[in-house]
Amino acid sequence: MKKVSINLLTNVLLLLVGITLIIFHDVPNFFLWVARVMGALFLLPAVVYLIMVAVRHADTRTSADYMGVLPAVGGLCFGLVMMLKAYKFDDLLQLFMGMLLIVLGLFHVIYLLMSRKNLKIKGWYYLCPVLVILCGVLSLVLPALRQQENMPTVVLITGICLLLFNFTSLQEYLAERRVRRAVTQPVETVPAAQDDTITEVDLTEE
Repeated sequence: MKKVSINLLTNVLLLLVGITLIIFHDVPNFFLWVARVMGALFLLPAVVYLIMVAVRHADTRTSADYMGVLPAVGGLCFGLVMMLKAYKFDDLLQLFMGMLLIVLGLFHVIYLLMSRKNLKIKGWYYLCPVLVILCGVLSLVLPALRQQENMPTVVLITGICLLLFNFTSLQEYLAERRVRRAVTQPVETVPAAQDDTITEVDLTEE
């Protein structure tokens, strides 16, 4: 069974997130729901772990179990705060989205620059990652985009940028595939020139 590429999983996850952001960008208080979902992701594993440790017999508990209690309690408290005080995380989530776009765009730009000779990268390959970086910078520096009434626009732009990230990943994959095919393609052998000289054969009978 083939191992699933981490790069493929990352791209699929970002693609799903981008589509979700585009579909639900105009949902009222979108960031509040995002914060609550993230709070639940912190809360549920912590609760499950604490329950497992609590129901386990004292004789079977190890030092690792007790060491895991502290981060589990921290995750539980943080998850509760995010769910109950989600409005306090609006600005943080927007900052996180802007920083994420900048990091993703820079990742592709650096990769394309390092691979431009081997993969024969064309100039227009840089268009999408540069746009992603630009959108991330604008979402961080423009005060108008941080206002509540413009949040749907920020969410929509972020979703589109994640799709552009996946498009660039597809371009890189196709370029790598072309190079691999060129390397593994068998070299056509040139037929050897036939010798026009006639070899004399001794036909004399014994």
